[in-house]
Order: sequence, then C-alpha cells, then structure tokens
Amino acid sequence: MVMVETMNRDGSWQASACILCSINCGIQVGGGEGRLKRIRGDKQHPSSRGYLCQKATRLDYYQNHQGRLRQPLRRRPDGTFERVSWEVAIGEVAARLAAVKQRYGGHAIAYYGGGGQGNHLGGTYAAALRAALGTPYLYSSLAQEKTGDFWVNGRLFGRQSCHLTEGIEEADYVIIIGANPWQAHGFPRARKVIQAFRNNPKRTLVVIDPRRTKSAEMADIHLQVRPGMDAYLMAAMLAVIVQEGLVDQHFIATHTTGYASLRDEFMKVNVADYAARSGIDVALVRQVARGLAEAKRASTRHDLGLEHSLHSTLNTYLEKLLFLLTGHFGRAGCNAVHTQFLPLIGHSPAPRQGGMVTRVTGMRAIGKLFPPNILPAEIDTDHPDRV
Repeated sequence: MVMVETMNRDGSWQASACILCSINCGIQVGGGEGRLKRIRGDKQHPSSRGYLCQKATRLDYYQNHQGRLRQPLRRRPDGTFERVSWEVAIGEVAARLAAVKQRYGGHAIAYYGGGGQGNHLGGTYAAALRAALGTPYLYSSLAQEKTGDFWVNGRLFGRQSCHLTEGIEEADYVIIIGANPWQAHGFPRARKVIQAFRNNPKRTLVVIDPRRTKSAEMADIHLQVRPGMDAYLMAAMLAVIVQEGLVDQHFIATHTTGYASLRDEFMKVNVADYAARSGIDVALVRQVARGLAEAKRASTRHDLGLEHSLHSTLNTYLEKLLFLLTGHFGRAGCNAVHTQFLPLIGHSPAPRQGGMVTRVTGMRAIGKLFPPNILPAEIDTDHPDRV
C-alpha cells in the first residue's frame, strides 16, 4: 500500500499496487500531502502490464472519503464519542484484551477481518497478533463466500488451502460460470483478455449465466441457464464427456484415484433430461462439452454467482470435474494450484478428526476460518465460553 505521507512532491511517480481486489494490479502514483493526485497503470508490472479498471482510478476517493475515521474515538457512558490519542487508544485496547485473555483464555477473543481485498502484507501482523492473543478464531467474509469451494478443494486435492487459478490468457477454450469479468474483472487484464478472444476465431469463450451480462454479450457462446440449475447443466456436460469417451484417460490414470465410481454415475445421466432442466438446448450442451474436451488448452473460471446459487458446494465440485476429466490441469493455459508466499487460508480437519468448532454455536472451521454471521450469537449470550 502507498504511504501517501512520504510520496514525492516533485512530480515523479512511485510504484505501488491497487488494493481494491485480490488481483492487486500494478500502479504508479503521484501526489503529496496525503493525496493520490495522479494514478496510472504500471507498464512494468509483470501481471497487469499497465492495465487498470475503474476502481484503481478512484483510490484517492477511498483513501480520503468524508466518512474516513482519522483519529480514535472512545465511547462515553452516554453513547457519544470523544477523541483520544493513538497512544491512549492502543494502550487501553491492549490492556483490556490482556485482561480478558488472563481471566478467560484466548478462546474468549475473536479476530474479525481479512478477505480477498486489501494490502495482504498486513496479514503477517494479524497472524502475529492472533498468536499473541492466543485466539483460534478468525472470522472472515471468505468463510461465507467460499467455504464450499475450500471444502471441495480439501476433498479433491488433500488440503483446503489448495486454492486454484486459471490460465485464461493462454487458453484456447474458456468457460466462465457465474461471473461477469468485463465489469467485475477478477483476473489480470480482464477486458483486454476478453477482447482478444472476441478477435480470434480460433479461440472460444463460453459464458454460463442466467443474465445477459456484458461478458455474455462478448462471448462466442452464452448458455443462459435457468437460475439455480447450474448443477444440471454441468452434470449434463460431464455426462457427454464420459459417455462419448472424451475423458483424458492418461491424466486420470496418472494423477487421480476413484474415477471408476464417478464414471458409473455419469453413465446413468440422461443428458437430454438434464439439459432440459437447465433450460439449454441439448445440442448446444453437447457442442460446449466436446469443445472443452477437444481443446488443447482450456480453463474454467467460476465466482460468487455459482457459489451463492442452489447446490453451491456441488456446483464447485462439478466445475472442477470439467477441467479434471478433460486433463486441463497443471499446464499452461489450464487450471492449476496457486503459487503463494503466504496462504490466505489454512486447512481444517473435520471435527471427528480433531477439527475446531466454536463453543456456542458448534460451527466447524473450514480453511481455518469461521463465518461472520455466527459471531453475534457467539458474543450475545450467557454461555460461559462466549466470546
């Protein structure tokens, strides 16, 4: 994150990164006096290569908006607030946390924060703070958005921290499910990448979405699935791949176990019936399934539209089967496991295997995270082990 107080006032540019989504595109900024007066894309950045979306250009607004809290406020007994110094605020908070820990232990303290956005370097300090407090409870928006995906990753790849990415820029065939990257981005240089697909007749972009989004308009094929019927559509596509012998048998034999039972289930699927349930013409379902299987390099990408729909955990499992059964994994232009310096999530075993659960609601951890929607119940109670 840019330390705006130390920015050059001589008109020069300072390299930094946008903090408004997980992609962290490279930027150059100019300013002074605590303001981001000029922002442009950093052409030397290895991933974004000068690309910016509209969010990055408004960083100064988010940094200096009128509602920003610039000084600690302490609540008075009557509910109003008074300003206090940073020294006083930090000292009082630290003293109260230490007293709670000494009397009740670290389980009486919860940490709430984090997610896919922001200056990730701060996470190292957060981890140290949680360790000092002795709290096992990390509440994060990711635990409400993506725990189904994390759980599936744990079952498929052995660890819930095996977060996946995609090789869209190098792929010949891409399927985007429940996402609108033309507007929401979500991968580097999203609009330029989508435009490159549109300009190349040898490449195919498929968008699965109930809505006619801008990304759907730019796609070669838009599968306008009925809301909540994504599982039927993906199952139909997988059944085509299995029943027509389009599975990458070498990949399956070399890198997987358990395919036989999966094959037997998809051999039972009535493709026409599942396609009808999804609202997509069966001929188009077969076309897309064959295109994915026959492509040299293919990727799938999904986001919250799929994860927050009906059958959300099943959806993420079926989406991963699309690239696994076709062998589009671990190669350039295909899906792969993220490389990472410091994982955003961890791995939580099931409770019967010693995994942690909250003491009031009994919620299990997934990816070492807990969902914020249960936190009020963990606090506002007479339970002796409450937060």
